Amino acid sequence: MQRDYTYHCLSQTSREELEELSLKMIHRLVPEESMTELFTFDHDETEDQDKLQEAQFDAMLRMNAIALSELAALFAESDNKQQNIIRMQRLLLWHFHTVSFHLERAIPLETHCNHVEIILKQSPQNALEWVTTLTDLLRQYAQLAQAK
Repeated sequence: MQRDYTYHCLSQTSREELEELSLKMIHRLVPEESMTELFTFDHDETEDQDKLQEAQFDAMLRMNAIALSELAALFAESDNKQQNIIRMQRLLLWHFHTVSFHLERAIPLETHCNHVEIILKQSPQNALEWVTTLTDLLRQYAQLAQAK
């Protein structure tokens, strides 16, 4: 049985298992040289803690966007191409929420999954669109967290 990585599935699966699966996908989708480039910072980006954190957040955002944008190519020859893409988008967006940005305390998983389903109705087609979408998602989460 294939997992669909909707809220029910994510809430019933251990964090360790989800983390392992999502990291495997990211390593498969984002080449090592891209990772090195993303996470190599200029001296001015490491001068103080705020600039370093900003550079790290930007790198995480772009890494997730690249991974999400490569799913179509990965499943191009798949029998259930669209279904597999959507499943893996959900998994990678879980990774974005829980592993990359540690948002699980501020934004409940169910809330995140509701946002994901809206995004997936008309998901971005390339890395630049994903960067914009993920940035908007972080802005929405900041607004939700402030409203609490």
